[in-house]
Amino acid sequence: MNSLENQENIVNDTTEVSDKKVEPTESTQDTTEVVANTDMPVNQEGGDSLEKNKSYVGYTREELVNELQELLKKTESAVISDIKGSVESIKQAFYRLHKDKENLLQSEGDEGTVVERVADSVEETFRQLLGKYKEMKASANALLTEEKEKNLKLKEEILAKLEELTNSTDDLSTTIPAFRKLQQEWKAIGQVPQKAVNEIWKTYNKYQEKFYDLIKINNELREYDFKKNLELKNTLCLAAEKLEEEPNAVLAFNTLQKLHEEWREIGPVAKEEREAIWNRFKEASSKINKKHQAYFESLKEKEEENLRLKTAICEKAEAIDLESLKNRKGWQDKLDEILALQEEWKKIGFATKKANTKIYKRFRAACDSFFKARNIFYKALKEEMAENLDRRKALLEKAEALKTSDDWKAATEKIKELQKEWRSIGVTFKKHSDEVWEKFSAACDYIFEQREQIFSDQKATEEENLKQKRAIIDKVSEFSPTGNKEADIATLKEFMAEFDKVGFVPRKDKAAIQNEFRTLIDSKFDIVFNRQPQNYSDNKKAIDESSNKYLKEYNTLKKEIASYENNILFLNSSSKKGNSLVDEMNNKISELKAKLSELSKKI
Repeated sequence: MNSLENQENIVNDTTEVSDKKVEPTESTQDTTEVVANTDMPVNQEGGDSLEKNKSYVGYTREELVNELQELLKKTESAVISDIKGSVESIKQAFYRLHKDKENLLQSEGDEGTVVERVADSVEETFRQLLGKYKEMKASANALLTEEKEKNLKLKEEILAKLEELTNSTDDLSTTIPAFRKLQQEWKAIGQVPQKAVNEIWKTYNKYQEKFYDLIKINNELREYDFKKNLELKNTLCLAAEKLEEEPNAVLAFNTLQKLHEEWREIGPVAKEEREAIWNRFKEASSKINKKHQAYFESLKEKEEENLRLKTAICEKAEAIDLESLKNRKGWQDKLDEILALQEEWKKIGFATKKANTKIYKRFRAACDSFFKARNIFYKALKEEMAENLDRRKALLEKAEALKTSDDWKAATEKIKELQKEWRSIGVTFKKHSDEVWEKFSAACDYIFEQREQIFSDQKATEEENLKQKRAIIDKVSEFSPTGNKEADIATLKEFMAEFDKVGFVPRKDKAAIQNEFRTLIDSKFDIVFNRQPQNYSDNKKAIDESSNKYLKEYNTLKKEIASYENNILFLNSSSKKGNSLVDEMNNKISELKAKLSELSKKI
C-alpha cells in the first residue's frame, strides 16, 4: 500500500472516537471479485488506532520531551500516522505532570497565594515539538488529499474500461484476462476521497456483476472462486464474532471497520450461501455496534454524574461566608475545607464536553475569591503584627531605661505596669517577638534582682534587730525587782527605751516579739506595783496569735501572686496553648487577690 494511505489518520488531534454504526449490506451477485456493500461510508482513516502504544507512566517531563524528539526523527523517513497514538499518549502524560506541578506550587504558596501559570523551558520545547508534529501532519494531509484525487481519476478510467469490456463481443479468452488485469489494477490503487467511496464502489461492483453474468464463466472456475471467497468470509465472520469478547468497545469498533474493508475486497460466494454468510457477518457487526453505542451512553451518564458532583463542590465553595472569618483559626479551618474540596475535585473525572470548561471556571472562580480575601486578611494582620512589634519595642526601651534607676521600689512598680501593658498587646511576628521578649524579660529580671538584693540586705538587718530585741527580753526576764520602787521603775523604763530604739524586725515576727516584750514588761510592773496580772493580757495574747497567723498567710499570698505575675510573662500568648495558660493564671491571680482582701480585713 502506498505510504501516503497510512498518513490519513493525522487529520485531527482529538482522541474522540466516532460513534457511527457500520451497517453492512450484501448484494446478490455471481462474481468472483466483489466487496461487501455498507449502508454508510466506511471510515478510511488509517493510523495507529489499533497500535499497542507504549506506556509513559513514570516518565519525567524531560524524558517525555526526549521521547517525542526521537519519534519525530524516526518519522521523517517513515509514516507519520504510525506515531499518532504514541504522540497523543506523550502529550497526555506531559500535561498531566504539568498540572500536578501547578497544583503542588499552589498548595505550597505563601498564605494561599494563587500561583500564576508561566511556561518553563521544558514546556516551551515540548510545544515547539508539537508544532513541528502538526506541520508534518499538515504536509502529509496535503499530499494524501492530492493522491486521493489522482486515485479517483485512475479508478474512473478503470470503470470506463470495465464498461467497454462488459459491452464487448470479443472472445472469452481475450476479455477474461483483460478483466482480471483491470481488477488487479483497481486493487493496487490507493484511497480515494471519502465522499466518493461508496458511489465509485457501487459502480465497480455493478460492472463486475454484469461482466460475470454476460460471459457465462466456466462452472468449475465459478465454484472454485465461490468456495475460496466463502472460506475468506467465514474467517472474517469468526473474527467479528470474536470481537464480542474484547473489553475495549472502541478498539472492537475500529477493528470491525478493518474487517469490513477486507470484506469489501472479497468476491461473491454461491447464491445459496450468500444470504446466510452475510446475515452471520451482519449479526456479529450489530453486536459490536450496540456495544459501542452502549459504551458511549454509559460514558455520557458518567459525565453527567461527574457534572452533578462538581456542581455540588462549587456550591460548597461558594457557600463559604468570607465576611464571617475574623481570625486566623477561622481562615485556617476554611482553608482546610477548600483544599479538601480541591482534592475531591481531582478524584472526579471529566464532566460533559459542553459543560466541563464552564464548571471548572466556576470552581476556579470560587477558589480565587477565597484566596484573594484570605490574602487581604493576612496582609492586614501583618500590618497589625508590625504595629504590635513597634509597641513592644517601645516598652523594651522603657524597661531598659529603668535599669539605671536608683529608686528600685518605684522601678519595680513601673516594670509591673510595663508587664501588664505588654500582656495587653496582640500577637506579632514570632521570629522578631522572641528576640524582643528575651531582652524585655532580661530587663525585668535585672530590676527584680536588684529589688531582691535590697530586700535581702534589709532582711539581714531586721534579723539582727530581732536578735537584739530577744536579748533585751532575756534581760527583762532575768530582772528581779529590788524593792526600791522608783529605781525598779526607772530600770524597766530603760528596758522599754532600749527595746524601742532597736530598728525594724521581720514583719512576720513583729507582732509576736512586741507582744512578748509587752507581756513580760507588764508582768514586771505588776510585781513592782504589787498588783495582780490583768485578764486582758491573756485576751491580747490570743488576739496577737490570730493576728500573726493572718499576717503569715497574708505574706504567703502576696508572694504567690508576685510569682504568678512574673511567670505569666514567660508564656508566648501568640499560641493557642499560651493563651489558655495566660487566662488560667489571670483567673488564679484574681482568686488570690480576693483572699488577700479578706485577710486584710481580718488583720
